[in-house]
Amino acid sequence: MSNYSGIQKEETLKSLVHQDYFSKFGYEPNIDNMDFVVTDKKARDKAQLEFFNESVGSSIHFAWGEAKKEIYDIYSMFTQLILTCKKTYDKGVYLAPPWLLVFDTARIAFAAFHDMLPVFMETDFNWNQTPSNHETTDFKKAREKVKNLIGAKIVVYNFGADDNEIHEFIKTHFVAGASASIKSPITKDNFVQIFNKWVKEVLPFINIAKDEWADYKKDGILECDFFRADVMSLEGNTISITEKLKIILENDNYKFREKIRGRLFTSDIGFTDSGDAYSRFWNKYERPPAEVYQQYIIDRRDLLVPQNIREVKGSFFTPAIWADKSKEYLADIFGAGWQDEYYIWDCAAGTGNLLAGLKNKYNVWASDIEQGNVETMRTLADIDEKLHLLDAHIFQFDFLNDSFDKLPEELKKIINDKEKRKKLIVYINPPYAEASSAVNLTRTGESKRGVTVTHNAHNEYKDALGKAVNELFSLFMMRIADKLPGSYLAVFSKLKYVNSSNFSRFRANFSAQFKKGFICPSFTFDNVSGKFPIGFLIWQLSYNGYDFKFPKSVKLDVFNAAGKRAAKKKGFYNSRKYINEWIKEFDTNKIDAIGFMVNSGADFLKTNQTYITVMQGTRHFNYFAFNIKNIIEGCIYFAARLCVEATWLNDRDQFLYPNDGYKTDIEFQNDCLVFTLFHGQNRISSQHGVNHWIPFSEAEVDAKEKFESNFMNQFLVSDCRKPTAEAAAVIAAGLELWRYYHSKIKNNKTAPVNASFYDIREFFQGRKDSGAMNSKSADETYNALIGKVRDAQKTLAAKIAPKVYEYGFLRE
Repeated sequence: MSNYSGIQKEETLKSLVHQDYFSKFGYEPNIDNMDFVVTDKKARDKAQLEFFNESVGSSIHFAWGEAKKEIYDIYSMFTQLILTCKKTYDKGVYLAPPWLLVFDTARIAFAAFHDMLPVFMETDFNWNQTPSNHETTDFKKAREKVKNLIGAKIVVYNFGADDNEIHEFIKTHFVAGASASIKSPITKDNFVQIFNKWVKEVLPFINIAKDEWADYKKDGILECDFFRADVMSLEGNTISITEKLKIILENDNYKFREKIRGRLFTSDIGFTDSGDAYSRFWNKYERPPAEVYQQYIIDRRDLLVPQNIREVKGSFFTPAIWADKSKEYLADIFGAGWQDEYYIWDCAAGTGNLLAGLKNKYNVWASDIEQGNVETMRTLADIDEKLHLLDAHIFQFDFLNDSFDKLPEELKKIINDKEKRKKLIVYINPPYAEASSAVNLTRTGESKRGVTVTHNAHNEYKDALGKAVNELFSLFMMRIADKLPGSYLAVFSKLKYVNSSNFSRFRANFSAQFKKGFICPSFTFDNVSGKFPIGFLIWQLSYNGYDFKFPKSVKLDVFNAAGKRAAKKKGFYNSRKYINEWIKEFDTNKIDAIGFMVNSGADFLKTNQTYITVMQGTRHFNYFAFNIKNIIEGCIYFAARLCVEATWLNDRDQFLYPNDGYKTDIEFQNDCLVFTLFHGQNRISSQHGVNHWIPFSEAEVDAKEKFESNFMNQFLVSDCRKPTAEAAAVIAAGLELWRYYHSKIKNNKTAPVNASFYDIREFFQGRKDSGAMNSKSADETYNALIGKVRDAQKTLAAKIAPKVYEYGFLRE
């Protein structure tokens, strides 16, 4: 569901709104000239009859409504509805419903009927005027009275964006005995969503200039601090739970508790629209939240940092399950009494949830770039029995920019003492954001334009890091290793620094010894999209006179989303040579190419970018040229990249330079060839050039004309290309599909006789308006045949996969 822009007829709009939102109810389009009447078609029982005290009329009415086929003024629609339904109300044939509603092509608004009753008592304008004529003096007078009376009492939702709330409102209020309150409760499950709506609907009207916002943010005051003042208020005044916050609400106006950039506590921060948007928004929600949710909402200020700031900072907040698990691993390495023997510094602490559960507050320091997070930690340290921190040990510090001279004196003493520094554990879950030449390159959403280049650490370590300088967490790790030699680093991060080719220079310069660690799924962390492993690894950093070399591999314990340990460990390998270096050895002649394959990055993340096409592309990839001499190696590469299903666990695995075992395994070679011919990423199309990839002869498929090329059929039937049983099953299923296609076409004018597997799929499945191929066809015979091909392909993939590991393309 979305907005209904482009609808030409009002009746169509009304029908669609009923279908999308009120399908469980009856709908009368024209009772007493009212556009939209919601009735009890599907739910009439004794309880409802008693609730509505029905003594007249043939049905129970839940709402009377007005509709417009274009975007329209909300108050004008309500005024027209009131002028119309006044006559119905006076006649008494139908009892008044609990609700009035109006909608246009973009929005729907609700108002409690009893809030409208005072308008019916007005006598200073003509009730007999034509309700649809909005230009008369009487109508304008009526509209003004309606606006003044209900302006702060209506609730407005946008079709599409607010669909969940619309459905919840109808579910809650359009039932027998429901209260005619339009306010929804605020809970720990929905307060972030409510904040996101508040940012769009209220924030633009707060009377603060853009340059003022910049100043406030320097003092750690963000938009969410105003929202929290709103949420934790009763009758327009902030309740006592927020007494330590800098922003409060007093008589529906924002105030500072202390002098901030020239503003005093007594200064009001009003609204540019006299508070209309504020009133309209908060009329939707019950404030404050139930007491059981209040402390949680206050504690989780971190979740309300505006999304653009969170993305640029790359904030991935540590769930308690993994924070606790990491402490178990620290105890395994450093002993049961580690908290008393070692010092701990979290230099990217956020709101301190990684440190929760530590006992010795005298040995723990917490810093963060955001002053607001520092204030939150100080508040939590006072009220949260799990967060043991001294106030003086919580401080604002920009780790990638600030000098260590700014650190608290006690922490500096430890850092400056070589022996004490050997007892320092830097315990962090640093930001994961990545700067690149484009925004959002991957499905994880972590690539951001210009993230790291503004940091002092970027310039200091760019030569040592190479391409890894684009990663915030790599800057943290390198600065820690450089400035805190001999200490320990216990770090949550992505695993690319262990095995990605982009981190080869990082590994050459990050001198540390691996101690122990585990991996867990990324989707268990806040603010993380995508599914990949996040690791917690403990490192001992090198110091003068005793250097470590980065290990060639690390093996980590595996935990699932529930925190249960897997049966085996997972290895991550630091290889000097990757699969793309191998395939380039066979990419020697592009002149006689029969197709081109994209060779994307060597990890699973880039697997979906591997495909075959007739023409060489222009994107920034290597395009491998297939010919008679290298077709087998090209198909091995293709099959190795695509036969193993991508999971969160292998998402950061790298495809590597293989051993020589594949060279004599003809069965493996043939399986890879057939797998490649019938895979969806084989996008060879006769529309772009000669199709050399038809696996069958004209006679086998009863073609109407001779094929332009019989190369692939002849290659398949050569002496050394005898298929295995699994490959033969794929070929047999493919033959049925090709025969069915050729039975449906007459000649090249109706469809290409030289059709490829891709062409056949396009012929039957067609394309969406966006250009993407549909996932299914209206032809059920085709759906069954393509299903057989795909099932056989899965069996063949399962046969190929173990050898991909055996020959070293992947390692367990």
